[in-house]
Amino acid sequence: MKDFTAEINTAVLTLGNLAFDHAKEHCPVRTGRLKRSIAIRTEHNRAKNEDTVVIGTFVPYAPCVEFGGIGRRPNPFLGNAAEYAKSCVQTVFELAFGGV
Repeated sequence: MKDFTAEINTAVLTLGNLAFDHAKEHCPVRTGRLKRSIAIRTEHNRAKNEDTVVIGTFVPYAPCVEFGGIGRRPNPFLGNAAEYAKSCVQTVFELAFGGV
């Protein structure tokens, strides 16, 4: 049986980059600090031979922007980025597997 780990990891990294780009593109901008703070980190678990992608920001007011706050409507730029990546899963996996 063929091991598809490399193809799966490629798809995961591609989806992570799509989400990252989407978050940066749709982040609300007043001063630009929040948008500049969005970061992507990839991790590789050698024991399981699997990749993980984490996207986020440590700007203290990011949760208030994402989820809303007193007198502020939610603007889920990270949540929407995750939904966008989710909508691309089938296409990305088909490309990663070469139409297998």
